[in-house]
Parts: sequence; structure tokens; C-alpha cells
Amino acid sequence: MSFRSPLGLRVIRILLFAFDVAVSYRIHFWCSPFYSEETLRRRRSRLHQKKADRMYRLAIDLKGILIKLGQFMSARVDLLPEEYTRILAQLQDSVPPADFTVIKQRLRADLGKNPEEMFTAFNEIPIAAASLGQVHEAILKDGRRVAVKVQYPGIREIVQADLRAARWASGFLQRFLRQIRFDILYQEFSRILQQELNYIQEARNAERFHQNFDGDDRIVVPKVIWDYTTPHVLTLEFVEGIKITEFEAIQAAGVELPALARLLMESYMKQLFAHRFLHGDPHPGNLFVRPGPTSPDSRARDPVLVFVDFGLMQPLTPAMREGIKITVGGIIDRDIPRIVQGLADLGFIDRTGDHQAIEKVAAFFIEKYRDISPKAFQEIGIGDIAHDLQQIFSISSTLQIPNNFILIWRTLGMLNGINSKLDRNLNIIELAKPYAIPFIRSEEDSFDRLWKTGREVAGSLLALPKALETFLTMANRGKFKTQMSSEDVTGALLSLYRLVYRAILGAFFLALLIIARFFQHQGNTLESRTAWAAAIVMGGFLGWSFLKGRR
Repeated sequence: MSFRSPLGLRVIRILLFAFDVAVSYRIHFWCSPFYSEETLRRRRSRLHQKKADRMYRLAIDLKGILIKLGQFMSARVDLLPEEYTRILAQLQDSVPPADFTVIKQRLRADLGKNPEEMFTAFNEIPIAAASLGQVHEAILKDGRRVAVKVQYPGIREIVQADLRAARWASGFLQRFLRQIRFDILYQEFSRILQQELNYIQEARNAERFHQNFDGDDRIVVPKVIWDYTTPHVLTLEFVEGIKITEFEAIQAAGVELPALARLLMESYMKQLFAHRFLHGDPHPGNLFVRPGPTSPDSRARDPVLVFVDFGLMQPLTPAMREGIKITVGGIIDRDIPRIVQGLADLGFIDRTGDHQAIEKVAAFFIEKYRDISPKAFQEIGIGDIAHDLQQIFSISSTLQIPNNFILIWRTLGMLNGINSKLDRNLNIIELAKPYAIPFIRSEEDSFDRLWKTGREVAGSLLALPKALETFLTMANRGKFKTQMSSEDVTGALLSLYRLVYRAILGAFFLALLIIARFFQHQGNTLESRTAWAAAIVMGGFLGWSFLKGRR
């Protein structure tokens, strides 16, 4: 790629910005001994604001992924100063639309025909435009009304160039601003962006989200039109409604705002605790409202919520679920070490950090929020909690928001902003109970538990030879000095032999149980019974081994 090309110029401008930031903060550091603490704090705040403002203007000018990068960074209150998150939060995910000629070229290249050959009508003026593509309204030959999302031609090359520049810039800045984890920012942003570029993945997300709410008339999710969908073109059933922030229009349609707020939060409680698949981009352009049937309790119309744009979705993995259960269980039981363990499992705490200090932080939050009354909690917004978290993150480098939770964190902030206008008195705790309690108390399927345990045992067995090799190597180099009698050595070797023998028996026992369950699910009765019998025999050997060891 030539540096005379537009892509080259983009890279140069991004790198120059990174260089300016690094030099400015280095000079600030060198001058810090000459100022009082209060003066230094004011100068640092002004520097943060100045550089954040320059990044904001650069993103508006270059567009592309820099707009998304700014939005992404604005949610990382654990990694960035408040001045950055506040200024970058002003970035809106919208850009001037591309010329329809390039959109037509993309449609012809991906779908093999011109728009007029595939559609009865195709509106050349987009109904929405973003940094990666734009959406057009169209009508299929069979009369169905659809929304066609088209990725800008050449956007992948721009994205790759911007990511390359961002990687270089983050590595350069990390050497000067070590308190900010630019590597974490880059890795997660790159992962999310690559996911958004694949419209097939977004189509799968939309289909799964549609299935999750199938049968719920209060939630509308557009269907995917697969015949007109490619990695660069996504065609969905056309859905419409009133933008969720057009409050006067919503009320004029007969929908009460508190009822809408309740439906919005209930839908997200279901996503988080029941479906475990979260819509991670609930900004006002992706949420619409329709008036439903008249409520039997009043003259008001029941709200109907419409979701669009499924590029950013957050699945709740089994590890995340288990960490949440441990953390919430610790909160319920006032078990501070258990809370810290759950947070460490989730990735909020560096395992090598000072956990005693973190326990004090956890105790502070338990003291402040654990027994707060619902009425008092109504007066506390997510913004207040986020402010407390921001102060803690700025004090301790051991704490961070893990990559898997960045979308959840961003989603909570967006929902808080919307609900603050819909219903400030909504009791989220009471609303969450019917969904959160079964989530916390539910147990994994026995087959899943067996599989998880079997994997752990297998991992231990695979790691054992390496551990023994390390032990013997260090012993041969004279790094272990012990005083042991021959009886001690014999006893130690015998214990090691029993440990390995039992581990192997346990691994075979679990493997046979898993195989038996598998054949049972498949309906293979003979194979299932054979595996069960072998598992019982192996379990007998394992039990005899433990009994013998106790004797």
C-alpha cells in the first residue's frame, strides 16, 4: 500500500495523533515535579480534555472505524480518564450516506443482478447510514417489504488499514502510558469489529434472537431473507415503529411510558437470565415502539417493542454464568472472599493482584448497596454506581472490565439513559427477581457437569507428565535440597503411584459415563447398557482403591 494513497494518509494521520498524545503526556510527566499536587491535577485534566477533543474531531473527519473506536473507548471507564469517556461519548454512529452508484455495484457483485432486476422497488435514498454500511428500503418481486443493509465497497481495506494503524499506535502509546491497557482496548475492539463486518454472522444473530422471542407478541424481531443475504448484504423483513426516544409521539399513540420502560427491562432480563444472548447495541436508532392492543386495565395501548441491528450480540458463556452465580451467591451470603473469587473467575480481578485490597473494596460495595431499600435504590441510577466503579478502577490497577463484559457494561449504560426518561421510579430489583432467582439457583444438566468434570480430570492428567518432568529436571540441577529417609522416599513414591492410578481410573469412569449418556440420548440401547456396565465395574475398582488406601 502506497503512503500516497488515501489509506496511507489515514494511517499517517492516526500515527501522528498517537505520537502527539505520547509526547504531550511525556512532557507532562517530566514537568510534574515542578507543580503542586492541585496544580498538577488541573493540568492533567486539561491535557486529557484537549487530547480527547482532538481524537473526537479526528474521528468525525476520517470516519470509518474511528467513530466506532471512539464509541467503544467511551464505555471503558475502567481504562480511560473521565475526560476521554465523556467527550468520546458524543460520537454518534452515523455518517453521510455513500453515493448510490457504489451501493448498486455492491448489490450486483454480491447478488448477481442489478436492484431493478431483483426488486419491484428500491429506494435509492437510505433510511439509515453508519460507518460500515447503509440501509435501503425495497420491495421484493413477491410483494414483501424488506430492509437491505449494504456494506460499503472497500470498507474492509479501510478497516484493515485503520486497525493496523491502531495496533501500531496502541503499542507505541503503551510504552508511555502504562497505566492504560491499550492492548486490551485494541484486542476487544478488533474482535467486535471483525464480527460486525460479517453480515452472515449478523443474520444468524437475528435468527437466533427471533427464535428466542417467538410467541411473544410484545416483541418484534425481523425475519432474515436468506435468498438475498451474503457476507456484504443483509436483507431483513421490514419493520417500523416510533423511535423509543420520541416520547411525545409514543404517548400520542396511546402508549404509557412507564409500561414501555417495564417492557424494555423485562425483555433484557429475559435476554440475560433466560436466553443468555444479549442485544448489545440498544441505542435509540435500534429500538422502536408500536401501539399494541388496548390494555384491559385502562384505555392505554399496550406497548410493542421492535428490535433492529444485530451486529453486536453478547452470548453468556457457561464460564460467565458460573462466575455470576458465585458472585451473586456471595453477595446474598455476605461472603466477601466468595465475591472476590467470583469476580476473579469472571475476569474483573487480576489473579496476581492484591486480593486483600479488593476484599476491602467489595466490603465497601456490600455495605453501601447490599441492604438498600427499594425506595432508596430507585433514587440511585446506574450512572451513580458507574461513578463509584470509576473511582475504584482509577485507584486499583488490579481491577478491570473483562472483554466479555464490555458489551454488557455498554448496554446497561444505554438502557439507563433511556429509562431515565421513560420511568425514573422503575424498581429494577423487583423486576429482575422472577428472572434472576431461577438463574442463580438452576443447576447444569448432569451430562454437562460430567463433561466439564471429565475435561478437568483429563487436563490434570495431561499436565501431570510435564509437572513430573519439571520436578525431575530441577532436582537433577540441584535446586531441591531435602532430608529424607528411605522410608520417606518409598512412602512418597507409593502415594504418587496411588494418585496417578486413581486419576486414571477416575478419567476412565467419567469417560464411560459420558459415553453411556451419549448412546442413551441417541437411542442405542445395547451400547448404552454396555457402557453403563463398564462404568459400574470401573467405579467399583475406583471405590476399592480408595477403601484400600484408607486401610
